Amino acid sequence: MILEVTPSIRTQRLYVRPWHEGDMPSLHRIMSNQSVHTYTDEPPWTEEKARAVLDWCYANKMGWKWKGGFFNCPLLLAECDTLIGRVGLNPYGENDGIAEIEWTICEEHWRQGYATEIGKAILEYGFQEGGFASIVGFTSTRNMSARQVMKKIGMEHIGDREQNNRKLSFFQIKREP
Repeated sequence: MILEVTPSIRTQRLYVRPWHEGDMPSLHRIMSNQSVHTYTDEPPWTEEKARAVLDWCYANKMGWKWKGGFFNCPLLLAECDTLIGRVGLNPYGENDGIAEIEWTICEEHWRQGYATEIGKAILEYGFQEGGFASIVGFTSTRNMSARQVMKKIGMEHIGDREQNNRKLSFFQIKREP
């Protein structure tokens, strides 16, 4: 199913919208920062990588025509329309009823409660509008900030495991009946 509307993910301070061509410089600035990749084992993005991701989002209609509730969108500050990160619900495994939550916020906006705020809103969207039965999240076992955010938004730590030579902490929340 393809939804032709932008999702209703908005908080008092934040909102998401479809990607625009003008987002390229901000996306590259955020994702080329080494600090953003401290726990990802991914190198900072080049301009070509940022362009490829943005092109993929356009080609796959991520952010404006939402298939099955999955999305990848820019995260903006409501008061000034400044792009401060990217967020999404990604397919997880072969089960369309499970989504993986994602957020990346630029370093200058860390420790202001934005990840918790948008995380709660994404979960609400995922369960109410996306219809997911379960939403999972994972991070490096060393990333105490992301682990804390997942706990704050109501996700339960379901264990640690190794995946692709990385030690990851897995979290999950299920839709209430």
